[in-house]
Amino acid sequence: MRTVKSRATTVGGVGSRQRDRERLVSSSSSSSYPSTRKGGGSSRMPSRLVTMSLRKQRVLIASKDKQGSKATGRRERESKLEKLAAKPEVKEATLLIDCPDAKGVVAASASMLYGQGCNLLETDQHSCPDAGLFFQRIHFDYSDCYLGNTEAAITGLEAAIESVASRFDMKWRISYANKLKRMAILVSKFDHCLYDILLRKNSNELKCEIPLIISNHETLSHIGEQFEIPFYHLPMVKDPNATPDQKIEAKLRQENEIENLLEEYDIDTVVLARYMQVLSDDFCKRHETHTINIHHSFLPAFEGGYPYHRAYDRGVKMIGATAHYITADLDAGPIIDQDVIRISHRDSVEDMIQKGRNLERSVLSRALSWHLQDKVLIHNNKTVVFGY
Repeated sequence: MRTVKSRATTVGGVGSRQRDRERLVSSSSSSSYPSTRKGGGSSRMPSRLVTMSLRKQRVLIASKDKQGSKATGRRERESKLEKLAAKPEVKEATLLIDCPDAKGVVAASASMLYGQGCNLLETDQHSCPDAGLFFQRIHFDYSDCYLGNTEAAITGLEAAIESVASRFDMKWRISYANKLKRMAILVSKFDHCLYDILLRKNSNELKCEIPLIISNHETLSHIGEQFEIPFYHLPMVKDPNATPDQKIEAKLRQENEIENLLEEYDIDTVVLARYMQVLSDDFCKRHETHTINIHHSFLPAFEGGYPYHRAYDRGVKMIGATAHYITADLDAGPIIDQDVIRISHRDSVEDMIQKGRNLERSVLSRALSWHLQDKVLIHNNKTVVFGY
C-alpha cells in the first residue's frame, strides 16, 4: 500500500486526489446515508452509490483541470499579442539594379546597404556575359538604418544608393513595402480576369490597392458595386459618318479622361483585364513600364474577332495566354509570363474558350503578383523575372 501511495504522489498530484476520494466516501457513508442496522450504528455505503460518487468526483477534477488549462492558454495568447503589439514596425524595401556587368558590383551594393545599417533579407541576380549586362534584386530591412526611417533618412539612403550607381553606370529603382501600389483596372465586357483580380486582392494574394475600375461599357458596373469600388464608364463615341481624323480625336478625348482619373487617384499600376481597345502610341509610351496586358497566344495567327472559332476550324492542338507590358507596337511588349494547354479533337469551341480563360486568369495573376513584388526588370524589349 505504501508503494502505491508513493508512486501516485510523484505523478502530478494523483495521490492527493485519491485521498480526496477516500474522504468523500468516508463522509458520505457517515452523514449522507442513515443507518439501516437495527439499534443504530453505522453501515457502509452501497457499492453502486460509491461508484457514482467516485464518477462525480472524477468529473469535478477533470472540469477543474480543463478550466485551468483554458486559463493558461488564454494567458499565453494574451502574452503573445502583447509582444506583437510592442514589436516595432518592420521597414522593408526592394532595390532593383540594371547595369553593365563588372567586378565588384555585388560587393559595392551590399557594402553600401550594410554601411547604412540595413539588413539584407533576400538577394537574386542574373548576368548576361554575352551582352555584358548585370541585373540584381535586393530585398532589405532598413528598420535600424543609422539615419533612421523618416523621410529625411530615406532621402539619405537613396543618396547613398546613387553614389554607388554613379560608379557602375547603374539604372536603379527602389520601392517601400509600407507603400502599396495603387492599381487601376481597365476592362470591357469579359469579366473572368476582373473577378479573379478582385478576389485575389481580397484574399491578400495580390498586395495592392484598387481604387477604381474603368470601362468603355456599362456591362460590368455591377461588379464595381459588388466589391464597393468606383466604376467609371467612359464610352467610345461611335459615329459611322466620322472621318478617320474625327475617330482619332474621339479616342484621344476618351484617353484624356482616363489620364485624368489615373492622376486623380494617384495610380502607379494599370492592368488591361481584357480591355478591348487599341491604345494610342502616346498613352503606351507614358505607361509602358507599369501597364500589363493579357491576351490569348494565338496572336498574330488569329488576331481580331472570334480567334477561338478560327483556331478550332484550323484544328490547333495547343492554346495559350501571354501577359506583357504594353508598347506602341500592338501586343508586342516585353513578356512577363506565358502558359499553354493541350487541345484535342474532342474539345469544342466552348471547351477551348473555357480553357483559354482559365489560362488568362492564372497567367495574369502571376504577372501582376511579380510586378507588385518588384520582381520584374525590363531591359529593351525583354524582361528578367526573379519570380520563377
